[in-house]
Amino acid sequence: MVEEVRRVLLEHPEIIAEAIEARPEVLYRALARLTPWQNLATKEDVRSLREEMQKIEEKMATKDDLKHLATKDDVSRLEDRLEETRREMATKEEVKTLEAKMATKDDIKAFATKEDLKTLEARVATKEDLKALATREELRALEAKMATKDDIKDLEARMATREDVRRLEEQVGEVRRVMVTKDEHVAFEKRIMAYVNALGARWGVVSEDVYREGVRELLRDAGYTVERWVYYDGEGYVYGYPAEVELDVVAKDGKTIAVELTAALKRGDLQYIKKKAELYQRTAGRPLDRVIVVTPFIHDRNPDLVRAKAKEYGIDIVAPGDL
Repeated sequence: MVEEVRRVLLEHPEIIAEAIEARPEVLYRALARLTPWQNLATKEDVRSLREEMQKIEEKMATKDDLKHLATKDDVSRLEDRLEETRREMATKEEVKTLEAKMATKDDIKAFATKEDLKTLEARVATKEDLKALATREELRALEAKMATKDDIKDLEARMATREDVRRLEEQVGEVRRVMVTKDEHVAFEKRIMAYVNALGARWGVVSEDVYREGVRELLRDAGYTVERWVYYDGEGYVYGYPAEVELDVVAKDGKTIAVELTAALKRGDLQYIKKKAELYQRTAGRPLDRVIVVTPFIHDRNPDLVRAKAKEYGIDIVAPGDL
């Protein structure tokens, strides 16, 4: 009987489908026997699976995306461009050559300052000055008043002879012997200007740099080689905090001297000058034979005390006129 039923079902499987549709609980009971119910997929599992598949589809590359990918030819062309770029890029030697040609801080400092431009503006002729120049009519009037050839011949007849010139030269020579020489006069003018610039720097009329440059020129005229030493004091040895330190170093007859140029010396400046000299000797590796301060004024109620303190530090105070 069982074999007969099996044969009929095998020959007519639609009977099984109709039975399942009519009695679906039979199928679930059969599945429960074969697989535990915990392992069966629920509606939530199916929904999550669909969402995951949708995300995967969104991330997957389309045909259009694949068309935008680089081919071997694209990579080859890119490599050629990279090689061309390498050839066009500057080498280390070219960069060093460029650095040598570029302006340094000292070059920039040599440019005109705002004060220089203001001085130049004061000297340059304005429109009003140009209006005051002579017109063509005024020049013609001047030509009419100028001497003619006949006037010049008459003047030549009245001019001094060689003998007159010789006597005049003798008189001028005598005057020169009793007067100061030109070099002495120029040196005197420079010393006077150093004092004037110091006064101007003290009262804010001119900058401190103008005074310093004037004293440097006096030192050069005296036969000294002047070197401006600039050093970044990162450890704050001089002022107690990192700062740029400047000092003038002069040399003559094998001796090296540190020179501090200031329009007015204050008592508190001495300790900084002393530390500047010590920092120079330590970093430059050159011993100093002398440390001097060139200033026309000691800004203190007791100048003698400042001089004594300077002597204690090994610092000499010198006026510009004593250089």
